[in-house]
Amino acid sequence: MLKVISFRISGDFAAFRDPSVTANQTVYYIPSKSAVIGILGAIIGVKRDNTLGDLYSANYLQLLKVTKIGLQVNSTPKKITFFTNHRSLKEAKTKPFKSEILENPDYTIFVVTEQPFYEKLTNCLQENRFEYSPYFGHAYCPARISEFKTFEAEDDLPEDRYTSSVILDLSETYDTQFSFEAAQVETGARIFVERHLHHFFENGTLQARVLKHWIPIQSSRLHIEAYVGGKLSSFIQPRDKEDVICIY
Repeated sequence: MLKVISFRISGDFAAFRDPSVTANQTVYYIPSKSAVIGILGAIIGVKRDNTLGDLYSANYLQLLKVTKIGLQVNSTPKKITFFTNHRSLKEAKTKPFKSEILENPDYTIFVVTEQPFYEKLTNCLQENRFEYSPYFGHAYCPARISEFKTFEAEDDLPEDRYTSSVILDLSETYDTQFSFEAAQVETGARIFVERHLHHFFENGTLQARVLKHWIPIQSSRLHIEAYVGGKLSSFIQPRDKEDVICIY
């Protein structure tokens, strides 16, 4: 039986930037796993690193290594586009810079992790006491946390199950044998697709691949009709709940 931590996290704005785009600021609808790990690290006081050496500290890498997360989108996120003038370093003129920001982000995050992180995270969420203020990708996007709870769940096969959680798709760049089929349960259910740089450990080494994420919007339910693969993800079945959750 797995012990699962869940909490709701929301805010007025979010800015989860696409690192592959440098000409402007393009943002995602959901945070990547490494961004969620950063939020968890802020809550319990795990720093990425404060030196000019490695990008990630040993504690941050350990948290990433032993933690799986699930994600559910509770709102209908909306992107706002605006322009600012940046001064050119080559010429005496300004040029417009396109930026995006996400309005009213609202997620439920599910966490499966090991000690001592499980105890630290549980205590901090229960006491509403965070080592560092959580934010959505940028300091001007503070996040609010509520609805903390813990529950037990079992590993489960996703076929003929329902889910409202984000599903990790490995088929394009990691596992060509991976496939799944899903159908909408309610009329008007919506799904977004995003490709995120996904960090994970394989044979003890940190890896990064761009992977597709299927995102049910505003808790839209999917009926999973077929599922093959899942080397980097699995599904859990909470007790007394019908829907399964994809964790990765």
